Amino acid sequence: MDKEKNETSLVTDLIRNFLTIFTLSVLAISLAGLLVTQYAPGAWDISELFMYGGIGIPYTVIFQIAGFSLILAAFLVIIISDRFIKKMQFWLRIILIFIAALITFSIFSVIFKWFPANDILAWVGFVISAFICFIFSLGLTFLKFKFEGRKYNNLLAKYKKLHKKP
Repeated sequence: MDKEKNETSLVTDLIRNFLTIFTLSVLAISLAGLLVTQYAPGAWDISELFMYGGIGIPYTVIFQIAGFSLILAAFLVIIISDRFIKKMQFWLRIILIFIAALITFSIFSVIFKWFPANDILAWVGFVISAFICFIFSLGLTFLKFKFEGRKYNNLLAKYKKLHKKP
C-alpha cells in the first residue's frame, strides 16, 4: 500500500480485479451452461463454452476466460484508478468500462467461437444481456456507495461528538 496516497499498489489492484472478474465469469458461464443444458440442449454444438453438454467447462475455455479476465482487469485499473487518468467524470469512466468489456468480449467470442459470429440474433442477445448485467452491477455499486456513505457519515458524526470543542 502506498502510505503517502493511502492506496493499494497497481499489482494488487490488477490481481484483485482479475480474481473478481475471473470468478464471476466462471460462475456466470456455469449458470448459463446449466440453463442451456436444461432448456436448449441443441445449443451444445453452437458454442465452445458448452461443448461438454453440461458436465463441465473445457480447460481451454478456462484459460480463455482467464485471458479475458486479465485484459478486462487491466482496463479497470487504467480507467477506474486515478493513476493514469487524473480527471475524468465518474459516468464517463463507467461508459468506458462498458465499451472496453463489450469490445474485449466480442474479440474473444469471435476468436474462440464462444457463440456464432455470423448470427445477428446472437449478437443482439449478447448486447442486451450485457447491458442488463451492466445495469444490475451498476445498481449494486450504487447501493454499496450508499451504504458506505451512511457508515462514514455516522462515524464522522460520532467523531465530531467525541471531539467537540467547548
